[in-house]
Amino acid sequence: MDSWASAAEFRRQLELPFDLLSDWGRDVTPEYGAYNGTMMIANRYSFLIDKEGVVRYVQHSSLNEPRDLEGMKQAVEEVYAEQ
Repeated sequence: MDSWASAAEFRRQLELPFDLLSDWGRDVTPEYGAYNGTMMIANRYSFLIDKEGVVRYVQHSSLNEPRDLEGMKQAVEEVYAEQ
């Protein structure tokens, strides 16, 4: 649910070769079970979705816990290697 600018900056910092979704309108987040309606925030999830729309990797962490960037990078490399 971060802004487009925030997603773009995260993408730039990690030098990712693909776009990141910005769900500013809160349209997609609930569909993936990542919306906390009680607190009205997104739970911290990262999803890797391939070109066919198949979820290939899911990572969930608490808001104070760092994301597993190495795990994400490995998942991306595996998906790209299959293409």
